[in-house]
Amino acid sequence: MKKWLGLVVRVLGTAAAFAWIATRVDGAALRAAIVRIPPAAIALATALVAANVVAGALRWRVLQRAYGATRIARTAVLVRLYFVAFFYNTYLPGAVAGDVGRGVVSRDAFAGEGATGALAVVLVERALGLLGLFALLAAGLLATRGAVDPGALWVWTALGSVGSLALVAAIPLARRLAPHLPGPLARVAAKLPGLRDRRAFAVAIALSIATQALVAVAGWVVLAALAPIGLAASLLVVPLAAATTFLPITVGGAGAREAVYVTLCGTLFGMPVADALAASLGLWLAHLIVGAAGAVAQLARRLHEP
Repeated sequence: MKKWLGLVVRVLGTAAAFAWIATRVDGAALRAAIVRIPPAAIALATALVAANVVAGALRWRVLQRAYGATRIARTAVLVRLYFVAFFYNTYLPGAVAGDVGRGVVSRDAFAGEGATGALAVVLVERALGLLGLFALLAAGLLATRGAVDPGALWVWTALGSVGSLALVAAIPLARRLAPHLPGPLARVAAKLPGLRDRRAFAVAIALSIATQALVAVAGWVVLAALAPIGLAASLLVVPLAAATTFLPITVGGAGAREAVYVTLCGTLFGMPVADALAASLGLWLAHLIVGAAGAVAQLARRLHEP
């Protein structure tokens, strides 16, 4: 019952966001805006999103080393697993199924902590990704200072940064609190990995910003095809829209992402609703194509297995 209730909530959350947008956009105008996006822009955005997946796999590998993993898989294997996880995160509700899968299949990387340690590293990686998003948003706010009225974006940037840092800090804090926690929680907390390599962790932070920058540029490529919006200005929209994939009440951020585009592009740039929605759908299409590549990677692997 809980599983089905969660699915219904996510589907309804996505449908509610799209229903809200449908009341504000003209169908003919939306079709005209979509046609104006050159196929080359979609192709470039797709390539950038795919590069983001590869960079994410590198970050995963670096973080495993930072937390003391002893049996790290080859980079090619991690890249394939990351594409497969991207498929599940994009096409299934909640945007976490792929990450849970990555944590489970990489459990052998940690001799003592097992799946608990592997899942904790994946959680830290997701938190660093969120931190990278808000770092880019802050960069956009600084770059466009005085040119665009940011409204409450500084508040969202601060809240997002604090929240992501709190997730990262929760793991060492939980290890210290393990002796004072109830039995089951104490056993889990005691198995959480400790940070062993601070230099590798710093590299992971840099890779987090790089991965999100690739998605931000992909979003800007589609936006720039519809309106004269600079890269710095697009950082006020794309990172915050990308953060909607972390929402547990949507399917891959669908609906919520479009609402962010429509609201912010209209408020900040005076962009027509149809154009803003078309830009969001163009970036979503790039994610769907890359996610489909992850599905193909998993199917190909299964076909070659006995």
